[in-house]
Parts: sequence; C-alpha cells; structure tokens
Amino acid sequence: MIRKKIFHQHPKGVVRGTEIYRIEALSDAVFAFSISLLIMSLEVPKTFEEMKLIIKNFLPFLATVSLIFLFWNLQNRYFRTYGLNDALVIVLNLSLLILILFYVYPLKFLFSILLGWLTGINYFSDITQQGKTVITQDEFPQLILFFSIGYAVIWLIFYLLYNHAYKKRVQLQCSYQETIVLQYQKRDAVMNMLIGMASLLFSIMKQPGWSGLCFLLIPAWLVLNNILLNYKLRKAVKKTIT
Repeated sequence: MIRKKIFHQHPKGVVRGTEIYRIEALSDAVFAFSISLLIMSLEVPKTFEEMKLIIKNFLPFLATVSLIFLFWNLQNRYFRTYGLNDALVIVLNLSLLILILFYVYPLKFLFSILLGWLTGINYFSDITQQGKTVITQDEFPQLILFFSIGYAVIWLIFYLLYNHAYKKRVQLQCSYQETIVLQYQKRDAVMNMLIGMASLLFSIMKQPGWSGLCFLLIPAWLVLNNILLNYKLRKAVKKTIT
C-alpha cells in the first residue's frame, strides 16, 4: 500500500520501459512455450480413467506454472520499471530463458513428488503399476541438489540484473524511494540465492530433510523483507514531508 502511494507521487520515475524490446518479445515467447510444453505433455483422454489421471495431476501442473509465472512477472517488472536493454541485460535474460526451458519438465517432476508426499496422492500410478521405482532414497538428495543449483543460479541472475540497474540509478534518474526498492530487490535476490546455496550444501552432505527445510525459509523471509521495505519507505515519506 505504501509503495503504491509513493510510486503514485513519482509517475515519471516508475515506468521507463515504454516499448517492447526484441529480447522481451523472445522472453514472452519462451515463457509461453514453457507452459505449452507442460500442456502438450497432457494427452487428450480417451477414457474416463485417463481423464481422472489428468485431473489428479492438476496440482503439480499449477505449482509449476505458478513458479514460471513468478519469474516471468519479475522479469517483466524489471523491463517496465528500468527499461534497460544493453548487452549485459540481454546476456542475463538469455541465461534465464535457457534455465527456464531446461528446468520446466524436471520442475513438474519435483512438484509431483513433493505434493505426493504432502497429499498422499500417487502421481506416478502408471509407473508404479509397471513395478518401476520413481525415485530411491539415495537418489532424492541428487534431485534436491539439481534444483538447488538451478534455484541459486536463477536468483543470481536477478541479483545481477538489479545490481546493474542500481549502478545506473543516476542515469535512470531513480528517486530516493525507488533506490530503496532497488536495494530491497537486491537483498531479496541475495537471500533467495543463499537459501538455494544452503540447500545445495545440505544436499551434498546427504541431508535432504535439512535441504528441504531451507526452502521453508522463503515465505518467512518474504514477510520480513517486506516489513523492512515498508519501514524504510515510511521513513522516506516522512523525510520528504518534513
């Protein structure tokens, strides 16, 4: 709420990306294609049992699409807010798109396993009926290791993007309040990156339980970081008023 009031006071300092760059158009296409890949993996049901199987897989599908949308939204807000399109931004965005495409199917696999444990739903009934093992206890730390690396690298990319905008804050004519938000974004990216690295470390130590608990810090950190941001913005408003 406080951010909306502040940005309303500085309309010229908020939306700098008034045109769609080619890298943005490519990004939108890649994010859309990633979701299309998930949809294409769902075959048209030929029987009622197959339709029930598709419905049963809705939660992992929803979780995967939601995470992809989160990263798309962060990237879209970056372009709209800062309007940067130089070589570094292009390279970092291409790296992000490669990771999104690479992780889209494995991500759904991970969510299917985690949600299966939480809900008791067997999302791999067709595999288990064939007598095959979905994942062993020894393989699970490797799975967490794989995703911890991806999570940390994605947030490293966002940190580099925010840090690039921070270095250009004078050129971008960022207001004092926008500079505070940029610092918040950098801090958020660093913390999420550290969570991924901590999970990575526990995975290497063969401690998947602790590795999974690291990701439970994310909502707590989001709440704390937003409290810190709103506190600083309130102080900034009082400072400008006085």
